[in-house]
Amino acid sequence: MKTRVMLPFFLLLLAVSITSVGAKELFVDAADVAAISSSEGSGDTRFLVEFALPEELEGKVVDFACVSFDVSSSGEAGVVSLEAFRVTTAWDAVSVGWSEPWAKAGGDWDDGASADWVAPTGDGETVYLDVTDFVAGWLAEPSSNFGIVVKVSEPFSGVFSADRSQGAPRLRVLYSDKQDTAAMAESSRE
Repeated sequence: MKTRVMLPFFLLLLAVSITSVGAKELFVDAADVAAISSSEGSGDTRFLVEFALPEELEGKVVDFACVSFDVSSSGEAGVVSLEAFRVTTAWDAVSVGWSEPWAKAGGDWDDGASADWVAPTGDGETVYLDVTDFVAGWLAEPSSNFGIVVKVSEPFSGVFSADRSQGAPRLRVLYSDKQDTAAMAESSRE
């Protein structure tokens, strides 16, 4: 399933509507962050971000989850398009590279689901990636939580980097209890 999210306003509207029906909210800072670059000089750079989900999410329903971080970029098109995928191989921020520990150069990820974002080029632009399906999958199968890989979509002619000056990437999760979700569904049918 491919998810396209283009406007922060849409995310805000969605988050407000979910919050108003009784969802709880928590924020999780990235546990590990790494950048890997192609050694062939092609300019390919990918960012890996991993989040340790807190125990309080166990047995909960993820209503909405969003990763946010700042980027800096410059390019001819005036925008940079980013894609994020669930990583499928364990990695370590100290030893990860373009070829290691991956089965394919540049990283191993699930092509079946992605989150997209288009940001204007410039300094300090904030990227928001809807990772609801990713987080729900990690909760259903905790051993599959290897984080996300963020890559620049082709074609992009320019320079791109994640800006750590504003802090680590952050995961925002809106969640509810399973019984709360069932009760809301039942009341909406009446």
